[in-house]
Amino acid sequence: MANQWIKARQTKYATFVATYILVVLAAVVIANYLANEHNKSYDATANKRYSLSEQTAKIVKGLKQDAKITYFNQSTRFSEGKDLLEEYKSLSSNVKVQYVDPDKDPQQAREAGIRSFGTAIVQIGAKKEEAKSMTEEAITGAIIRDLKSNTRTVCFLSGSGEHQLDDSDREGFSQFKQLLAKDSYESKTVDLLQKPEVPSDCTALVIAGPTRDYVQPEVDAVKKFVEDGGRAFFMLDPPLKMGRSEIADNDALTNVLQGWGVTVDKDLILDLSPVGQIFGLGPQVALVSNYSSQPIVNEIKRPGHHKSKFSSCQRAGSKEQKRPPDHGCRRNLQHRQAECARTLCSYRQFRLGNE
Repeated sequence: MANQWIKARQTKYATFVATYILVVLAAVVIANYLANEHNKSYDATANKRYSLSEQTAKIVKGLKQDAKITYFNQSTRFSEGKDLLEEYKSLSSNVKVQYVDPDKDPQQAREAGIRSFGTAIVQIGAKKEEAKSMTEEAITGAIIRDLKSNTRTVCFLSGSGEHQLDDSDREGFSQFKQLLAKDSYESKTVDLLQKPEVPSDCTALVIAGPTRDYVQPEVDAVKKFVEDGGRAFFMLDPPLKMGRSEIADNDALTNVLQGWGVTVDKDLILDLSPVGQIFGLGPQVALVSNYSSQPIVNEIKRPGHHKSKFSSCQRAGSKEQKRPPDHGCRRNLQHRQAECARTLCSYRQFRLGNE
C-alpha cells in the first residue's frame, strides 16, 4: 500500500515537473517569436547615441509606400546589419527587410548587381538604390534618393572671391560638398560673370562670402532667381580691410536684400562677456547660446546637443528693415579690424525662400 502511494506521488511529481518545463519552453519560444516579429528597443542614453536620428525617423515614418531593404551577406554574418535594419523596421510598418546569402541565392545577387558582401539595396516602387555602407547615413541616403523624383542641385556662385567648393583648406567648402552628397544633393559652381543667368537646374543658390563686389548683371540674376521662386542662402562677411586683403561692401547685393526686408548692417558684433576669454578668444568671437524656433536651428536645440556655439566676426542684421537695439555689443568696424585679421571670419547667414 505504501509502495503504491509512493509511486503515485512520484508520478504526480514527474508530471508536474514535465508540465512546468513545457510551459517554460513554450514561454521562451513565444517570447523569442514576439521579439523577432516586434523588435522594440529603448535607448536610455541621454543623447540617444544608439537611436536613429530625428531626420531619419521623420523620413521613414513619412513613407507612403513600402520600402524594401535587402541585405546581402553570408548567413553567418547577417547579425552585422541586423540591429541597424531592425531599427528602421521598428519605425514604420512600410519598411520590409530581407536577408539574402549570395552563396545560396547567386541569381538574386547577380540581378541586384551585388559585388561584395555586406551590401544593402533599398527599393521603393520601381526605384532601387544601393547603400554605400551599412550605416544610418548611407541607408537613409538611399531612401532619400529613391523618394526623389528628380535631382536636386545646389549651385555655388564663383568668380568674386567666394569660398571654393573644391578647396580642402581651412576656408574651403570641400567638406560641405561631401555632406551635401551624403544627403543626395549634387553641387556645382556657377559663374554669373560669364553668363548672368542662374541655370534652370539649380534647386538652391549659395552666395558663400564674396570678397569683391558683384556687378549689376550678377545681382540682377540673383534677384530674378529668388523672385521667380528660387531658394538662396546668403553668407556675407563683414566688409573688412586687412592689410592687402579686403572684403568689399557689396552694396548692390545688400540693397537687394533690403528690398526683401532684410537689412545687413556694416558693423561687427562684439561679445563683451568674459566667457570667450576662458577659451583664449577675443571679443570678436561671440558666444551664441539662445536660439529662436526655426527649422535651421531646431536640431541644435534637441536634448543632448551642445547648444552653445562660438561664432567669429559676425555682422548684425534685422528683418523687415528694423534695426535691432544697440545693447553695447556692437562697435564701429574700424576699431576691431586688426583683431579680426588674426582669426578666421565666419559669416552672417540669411536664408530666403521656403524650407
